[in-house]
Amino acid sequence: MNAAGPFVQSAGFVPGCAGSRFRLLTEPAGRGAAGTVVFVHAFAEEMNKSRRMVARMARLLAGDGWCVVQRDLRGCGDSAGDFGDVRWDDWLHDVRDELAVADPDKPVWLWCQRGGALLAPAALGDHPRAGLLLWQPALSGALHLQQFLRLHAGARIVGSAKADGGVSPLQRLRNGERVEVGGYQLDPALATGLEQASFELPEDYAGRVVWLEVSADPVPALTLPSQRGIERLRERGLLVEAQALGGPAFWQTQEIEDNDALLDATRAAFAAANAPPTAAPAGTHPVEAAGAVR
Repeated sequence: MNAAGPFVQSAGFVPGCAGSRFRLLTEPAGRGAAGTVVFVHAFAEEMNKSRRMVARMARLLAGDGWCVVQRDLRGCGDSAGDFGDVRWDDWLHDVRDELAVADPDKPVWLWCQRGGALLAPAALGDHPRAGLLLWQPALSGALHLQQFLRLHAGARIVGSAKADGGVSPLQRLRNGERVEVGGYQLDPALATGLEQASFELPEDYAGRVVWLEVSADPVPALTLPSQRGIERLRERGLLVEAQALGGPAFWQTQEIEDNDALLDATRAAFAAANAPPTAAPAGTHPVEAAGAVR
């Protein structure tokens, strides 16, 4: 794609429930923004692994004319609070707060990565026409929690965590205990909120959805759960642009990785984002390229 234009950044702290939140604003330089993109980061260590890619994407989108807002949710990054004290509703309030202050006279997009997608259904309740950009969305909070807890089991195998009498971390959480997983203290209240969350958009949601995934297959393909989720949305008449791309799964690699294909696909999707969303006729899903369906 063409090179993005210049951008400017500003950072600061804004009020939030139980303390301040760090907020980074990336905007086009010398011109007004086409609209606002609110980013919702991934869960725990996936957030840290993704910082470089997210920063690059924010700058590219700002250079293309968008105002990108990145907020560290409560207990994450530079925001107030400890991760171990966080409740699921704290994060939901943070996302709602950002959507509430976005310019309603211009397009608004919610950009969610991985576990951040599980906050989208509730957050979009008051913004049924906002666009939704998904980077490798988690669709089941229960499954996402189980995958996170496997870090604990892995630590025990290599001897970096003590045996706990055979009681699983999930059972301990359900018993009301905190557990430490991969260096993160996890409170039962947060675990319960995550476990109960699922990616089911509100019935009145009418925005455009851009669904992008990374696949290690020789011919990149969307996962089967994603295909089923996309089909359900299309059956409701929603326009869902979906694509699977090659390249590293940067949120889980040992070293910090880039995936330029994901950056390019996101920019391409936003290039036409000023057009109003239109319903896709049910059952009409033309394939444009291997791994890509619009």
